[in-house]
Amino acid sequence: PASDARNFCLHLGAVRACMQADSSRRPPPPRSCDTFVYVAGGGGPAATVFGKNADRPSDEAHEVMHCPAASHAPGSMLRCTHIEIPQVERTHAVVLSKPAWMWGCEIGANACGVVGGNEAVSSLLAHELGEEPRLLGMDLLRLALERGATARAAVGHLTSLLEEHGQGGACEEGGDWTYENGFLLADAGEAFVVETAGTRHWAVERVPPGKGRNISNGLSIRTGVESCSAGLKELCVAKGWWDGEGPFDWKRSVGAGGRAHAKLDVRGRERAGADHLAAAAGRVSDGSLPAGDVAGWLGWMAGVLRDEESGICFRSTHGFMSTGSQISWLARGGGHTASHFFTAASDPLVACYKRWTFGDPAAAAGDGLAGDGGSLALWRRWRSIDLAGRSVPEAMRRALLEIEAEAVSAAERGGASEFSGSVARELELISSFAV
Repeated sequence: PASDARNFCLHLGAVRACMQADSSRRPPPPRSCDTFVYVAGGGGPAATVFGKNADRPSDEAHEVMHCPAASHAPGSMLRCTHIEIPQVERTHAVVLSKPAWMWGCEIGANACGVVGGNEAVSSLLAHELGEEPRLLGMDLLRLALERGATARAAVGHLTSLLEEHGQGGACEEGGDWTYENGFLLADAGEAFVVETAGTRHWAVERVPPGKGRNISNGLSIRTGVESCSAGLKELCVAKGWWDGEGPFDWKRSVGAGGRAHAKLDVRGRERAGADHLAAAAGRVSDGSLPAGDVAGWLGWMAGVLRDEESGICFRSTHGFMSTGSQISWLARGGGHTASHFFTAASDPLVACYKRWTFGDPAAAAGDGLAGDGGSLALWRRWRSIDLAGRSVPEAMRRALLEIEAEAVSAAERGGASEFSGSVARELELISSFAV
């Protein structure tokens, strides 16, 4: 119903400038990036719901880009952000939310119904990264989506590529900022958290049906390690980080050197995200959030990603900011049944979510977002509004709410929707106001 779809659209706050230091300085360490999943079944939603805010330097342009499925000649090479690696013979169609300068992506989905997001983390092995260019975490995510037909297969590709090529290299355009990575990958039946340490070590935790999970710029896997890199446990024993006898605690070992201290506790944005998941579970139990309530679940995830008070929605004109945002609804039956929503803008509290499906006529034709499909122009327009410190008129907020409500209604009906058309509407809307 239209009224339910409108509930998806939470308050679209006015844009405001947050005065900070000169934007020409080197970006500070990541202070935000939050990824969530609630896996379908087992008393959870009827479809897996996924969401992430990509928090990057506020002046770094972000685009949404579609890449069709493709065949590649045997022996061909692939240029990623910094290095070349062997290409596979067949890659899946993907839609990616990404920094415009980078080959890899912050968030994305493939036509098989797999979604994923990556975040910066830090371990006691971070010194291994040095300055040598390798695969970025964003490259690893895109490669996993292009090659993995299921979430589990995507994890296998990601960890194999990490072991073979390593991670590292500049994660900012024209700079030397680098970091280790954490990932959350999901499909309609299960999800996985993958966290890394140093150039090639990793651990994986499975998220089963009916369970929620979140990550927030930090190591989070404890003793629930389903699999890990070869030699990791032996390394931790050799360094005195684990006694080799008790349960292997990934975070305590590679994050704290085996010591128990307050930083091991869940806190800050990670705690706020866990509280959101617990609240959703409570609503499922009391019947106020039915499993099949598409608008209700999408509205819940939108509310999580628009939570400014906790820092999950991070807003800073000259520092870090939520430069891109994605929500996905992954129903069983294959990637063509999935709905993906992107802001293609620098602030999820202001811009609306626009729906992408792999059933889009443009996507089926293989040129889903020819060039940037208007998404880059939209991002830059919203950025100019932010820099000007101007408020969004109430009439514009109502019109944005209507675009978002139509996107949710389309997801409820299960039909295709044209993402680029919604981008064009939003661009026209913004241009029609003297803001």
